[in-house]
This record gives sequence, C-alpha cells and structure tokens, in this order.
Amino acid sequence: LIRGVIRRQIACILIDPYANAFYDDEKRESQWKSDKTEMKPGVHERKYELDSLCYPLRLAHGYWKATGDKTPFGDRWLDAVGTVLATMREQQRKGGQRTSYRFERENAKATDTLTNAGWGPEVKPVGLIASAFRPSDDSCTYPFLVPSNFFAADVLEKTAEGLESANGAKRLADECRALAGEVREALRKHAVVKTEKYGEIYAFEVDGRGGALLMDDANAPSLLSLPYLCGVDKDDPVYLNTRRFVLSRDNPFWFEGKALKG
Repeated sequence: LIRGVIRRQIACILIDPYANAFYDDEKRESQWKSDKTEMKPGVHERKYELDSLCYPLRLAHGYWKATGDKTPFGDRWLDAVGTVLATMREQQRKGGQRTSYRFERENAKATDTLTNAGWGPEVKPVGLIASAFRPSDDSCTYPFLVPSNFFAADVLEKTAEGLESANGAKRLADECRALAGEVREALRKHAVVKTEKYGEIYAFEVDGRGGALLMDDANAPSLLSLPYLCGVDKDDPVYLNTRRFVLSRDNPFWFEGKALKG
C-alpha cells in the first residue's frame, strides 16, 4: 500500500511539480480550468505550495528507513527528485521574479489568487525558497514561508541519505545537501526577528528585504510544528520563544472563547 502511495506521488510530481491536486483520469475536466496558469491534463488545481514537494520525500525516506525496501526508488524516483530540486531552485528566484509559474484566479477572494500579475509579491533572492500558497491554501503575504523552508532543508538532507544508500546517486545526493545547506544559512540570517516581549522568534514569512510577518497558521508545517516535521530541536531557545508567541493573543490567528482556545 505504501509503495503504491510513493509511486503515485512520484507520478504526480512528474506530471506537474507546481500542482497541489490531481485526478486519476487525465481526461477529467477541472472546475478550475479558467485559472490563469498552465493547467495540464490530470491536474485539478495548481496552487503551488513548497510543502507539497516535501511530503513525498519525507514519506519515501520514512518508508525506506523502516523497511530497507528499495523497490520504489528506481529511475522515475530519481527523475522526481531531480524535478523537485529544479523546482525549488527556480523558486529561490535568483533568475528574477518571473519564473515559469504564475497563478491568478478570476473573481476570487484575495487569499485565493496571487498579486503582481500572478507572480506574487516581490522578494530579494537570499537562498530561501518561495511558496505561492500556505499549507492552509491561503496565498502568502511574503513568499519565503519560514516553516516550509525548514521542512525543505530537513527532507533534502534525509533524501540525500537515501539517494546514496539506496541508489548510489552521490551527485544528486550532493545537490540535495548543497541546497539544504543554502536554505539553512538563509534561515539563520533572515528568519529570526528580535521582539521586545518574547526575545528572538521565528517569523512566519519573510521577503529577504527585512519584511517579516509575525503569526502562525493552523495547518502544518507551521511554526508550532517545527520539532514535529522540520527537524528543529524542541528545546531550541528561539523555538521556545516562538511557541510562547504563537500560543498567545499576540498571534493574530489565536482564538479564545469560553469553551476552546487555540
């Protein structure tokens, strides 16, 4: 069953690494066919999220570590990893704002479409990887989504381990480690914000120019989920400060009533 999931996710990545939902019938017509983006056969929706590229890598690594089974990791797996790397590099925006991916939805609420003619908010290339949408499906305010970049760095390092051991693909493994290292260095330089009340905390989104959004979202990866999904030490002082902020009324998406809070 899990081998089948891995193979299906490989197939989806190779259809379109920027899509977030697919059909099992390429002839099926999407309700989002009018979106201004490059819709492809078999794609239901094309809201690009960086985390969508991370979860298949995480599952594949976890399956391989638990079973030692190498059968899902043939040539198509190597092609999928290469596609993920190419997509992440493109979304570092080093070649400019106008990448091959753009997205606009007509007559949509602001969080369902991208500004700037579909290319989204401007960023300064600093080594981080841009995401168009959050795990919640809302569009990003600043495209460098910090939790997803932590997630990407972690899964790239894990994937490198598997590529070497299961595939003998040292060159591709080195590329994964190099990109992970670049992202980690950029996170160190650009993801931490000093606050008066909480000390140093992780921003939710940044733009590489000094702009930072202080909040957390309800889906994962999130700032709260960094130790669970993204390899951050649960006792990391910056994470602990961030956690105090997230679980407070200073987080604009904290809600509290008579029965529930969160």
